[in-house]
Amino acid sequence: MRRNWIPFAALLAASALAPLIGPATAAEPGYWSCRGGAWIAVGEPQTAAPIKVCGVAIAIPDDQAACEQAGGRWGPAGIFPQPICRVPTGDGGRPCADDGECEGRCLAALSPAERGQVEDGGKLALLGACTAVTPVFGCMAIVEKGYVARILCAD
Repeated sequence: MRRNWIPFAALLAASALAPLIGPATAAEPGYWSCRGGAWIAVGEPQTAAPIKVCGVAIAIPDDQAACEQAGGRWGPAGIFPQPICRVPTGDGGRPCADDGECEGRCLAALSPAERGQVEDGGKLALLGACTAVTPVFGCMAIVEKGYVARILCAD
């Protein structure tokens, strides 16, 4: 009889503490972080390690000849009247869970309901895709640390 009492007492104590501890939460989404020149998994990423060189930003040429030599398109973009260079990225279309994983941006495609949720201050655990060019313009759902928590508008 005593042997049955101990597990029951432990169960009773645990159930009494449950309201104090709070409900179990889902695991945080995983992503990749660049630290010390190497990609480090944070949590359990759902994607392969980034192909972008860790710690190296893509160079955006500031003249037409250098832009075209880099394979970019020279011309107006966004609301800028002055031409700029839009450079293709090497990881365009790759799934991503953090903006830092991409040569360009990590953007999520949101439904109107999801967009409204984010605009109302919510956050969504979503994967995005790396942009095919950089820089990008317009209103974008940026994925950071596995979540979309803001809409960025860049003109």
